[in-house]
Amino acid sequence: MKHRAAIACLLVVLSPLATAAQQSQTKAAQADPAAVTRAKVVAVQGEAKAEDANVKQLKARVDALESDTHAASRQLDDRDRKIAELERELNAQRKP
Repeated sequence: MKHRAAIACLLVVLSPLATAAQQSQTKAAQADPAAVTRAKVVAVQGEAKAEDANVKQLKARVDALESDTHAASRQLDDRDRKIAELERELNAQRKP
């Protein structure tokens, strides 16, 4: 019987502590949405910066490819002019 009384007293003493712990967890959970939102914003900003860096790299790559394409086009035009000139010279040599 003394054991039951001791356990009952212990439960009565611990009950407010458990309630206080639950309330603090509830308050922390209520404060969390703002923190979660801030964390999401920071994460999205980080993703945006990464995407911007990726876009800049892709633009640089496109610019380099366009430059290479223009250079190759000029080289082909020069080659075609030389071929046409050599064909004219060859035709001129055959006709006399």
